[in-house]
Amino acid sequence: MDYKKYINKIISSGDSKKIDEMSDYMEYIIDMVGDRELEKVEEKLYEIAEGRVLTEDKAREIIECMEPYGKKWELADTEGVRNSYGYSEIRPVDFWIVMNSAYNDYHDLFEENVEWYAKFSKDFIKDEDAIDEKVYCYFMKIPRK
Repeated sequence: MDYKKYINKIISSGDSKKIDEMSDYMEYIIDMVGDRELEKVEEKLYEIAEGRVLTEDKAREIIECMEPYGKKWELADTEGVRNSYGYSEIRPVDFWIVMNSAYNDYHDLFEENVEWYAKFSKDFIKDEDAIDEKVYCYFMKIPRK
């Protein structure tokens, strides 16, 4: 099949009308696949476009669905915490999503102790025996959608 050749030709043409038409047709094809397979397609396209890291938008989407409390901290809030603890080697978005997750999962244990959330988040992210993409894999695979 020459579909890759045609896709590359459409993209390299820079013709926005052709690109939009291709995009609409690809959406039509993907819609025929079914919801379960569609999630796999979307995840694969995300990985191709962004890599195996969470963008701020993707993290926000996940955080807003967290239960039982939802979003506790904005990115700027956790960025201040991350900086104050000297965790500069940790991606800000990773720290943000893990801190919010910890708040939702461990609030009964940590209560409002920001230091405990920060230390837990650092330990979760910097887990020595985990893969580099741990945060991405965890939040893309574990939570119910």
